[in-house]
Amino acid sequence: MPATQNKKAIAPEKTPVFLLVVDVTEEFSVAVEYACAIVAKHSGRLALLNVIERSAFDHWLNVENKIKKEMRAQAESLIWDASRRVVELTGKIPMIAIEEGERSDIIIDMINQNSNIAMLILGGESSASNPGPLVSYFSGKGLSKLRVPLMIVPGHLHVSDLEAIL
Repeated sequence: MPATQNKKAIAPEKTPVFLLVVDVTEEFSVAVEYACAIVAKHSGRLALLNVIERSAFDHWLNVENKIKKEMRAQAESLIWDASRRVVELTGKIPMIAIEEGERSDIIIDMINQNSNIAMLILGGESSASNPGPLVSYFSGKGLSKLRVPLMIVPGHLHVSDLEAIL
């Protein structure tokens, strides 16, 4: 009988994915810088998500269609601009997604459907009493729905501040 070797099956190592929500806020520019630094430090990938929130124009189909087209065009422009910035900072092409629906629900679904997502990164507005709707939700009642850590990047930080942290 031939001798058999006891070999352990080695699962391929997962590349950590850091999910960053793309928006038009000032704090997003700081959050993207931080996310890129995290990606570089952990040899990960960045996933950019822009969510088009549904509008309530049920009785005005033509108006709704026009608004949806405009919102889609804006979302595509934002995501491509963010993608260019990520490539400049990391040399890596990010994963991108544009979804339509309730932002918090889409984010939770995306995290739950992708086991490689290691962290949710949000930019937080630091000059107002409210850090933003997503930060408020996920740092409050939505925190229990997350299976990954939440990183809130204060919008008032500068790139040099981020480098000192990492």
